[in-house]
Amino acid sequence: MDLMGPQNEDEPPPLDGVGDTLFTRARNLERTLGFGNIFLKFEGGNPTGTQKDRISQYHVKKALSEGYDTITVGTCGNYGVSLAYFAKLAGLKAKILIPEQYYVAPKRKEELQSFNAEILTIDGKYEDAVEESRKFSRMEHIYDANPGNGNEGWRGYMSIAYEIYRQLGRSPTAVAAPVGNGTTLVGIYHGFKNLFDKNIIDRMPYLVGASTPGGNPIIKSFKTGASKTEDLQPAEIKESSINEPLIAYHSYDGDDALHAIYETNGWADYASDSCMLKFHTLLKDLEGLNVLPASASPIEALIKFKEHRVLNSDYVIVLTGRKFR
Repeated sequence: MDLMGPQNEDEPPPLDGVGDTLFTRARNLERTLGFGNIFLKFEGGNPTGTQKDRISQYHVKKALSEGYDTITVGTCGNYGVSLAYFAKLAGLKAKILIPEQYYVAPKRKEELQSFNAEILTIDGKYEDAVEESRKFSRMEHIYDANPGNGNEGWRGYMSIAYEIYRQLGRSPTAVAAPVGNGTTLVGIYHGFKNLFDKNIIDRMPYLVGASTPGGNPIIKSFKTGASKTEDLQPAEIKESSINEPLIAYHSYDGDDALHAIYETNGWADYASDSCMLKFHTLLKDLEGLNVLPASASPIEALIKFKEHRVLNSDYVIVLTGRKFR
């Protein structure tokens, strides 16, 4: 039996160095929260420190197989750094578009420049960078690594589900992850769905999404019972240095993420900046993991989910990135 799940022959295989990230039981966190069998899937162990490496290696491999020599993405930071890293390894040129306000950080500049990426800064928001990147891909025959628009980048995240199943040895009760565009959650859903369709697991886990108040269409749409994600007004976005990785007025894979939550009878909820900081500190002090505060948001959503449902054990929290100094 293939515990990694089914793979299509036309899909690029994963590159070395990505995945098989740390999976550990959080016994100290269990005692603090008052419920058992909490497992942490720490994506900070990937080469550039976040889950973005999974989607980057997927797109870079696919770009190579389709004959492209250049790849592009609009980003606020982590995805751009990751894509530039893997593009350099593969001998591809990378065109990274990033809003000016995010490129001013010295660390961002150093990382992107070290990977020989062509950096284009724009005066606008993340969504503007994505749309400009798409224009370049159409005009200059460049591979488009942006989320949404029929681009199935979520396939890069299916391996998270396969690894959780293999590392736990069974299907968990619930899997919680942060959502911005929703791409990670969509990939996890499809990974477990493949395992379920192949009769490798006998039930789907509840999927739980977490994000920031006043800053994510997926959570707001779930809260209002909408069948489709409804965009936020850019003016109503409340961005901070803590919630920035989760902020979106348009979630590019939002409809699919919302479907995944509904289809698994799951949950979606908010985590405030203070909650994210609190759980960031708890994970560091209790479990020795220094995660990006936004990565700790699923803990709050999982607590709220458990308050609404009587569940069995095995809760998996996907910590999407480490905290960068």
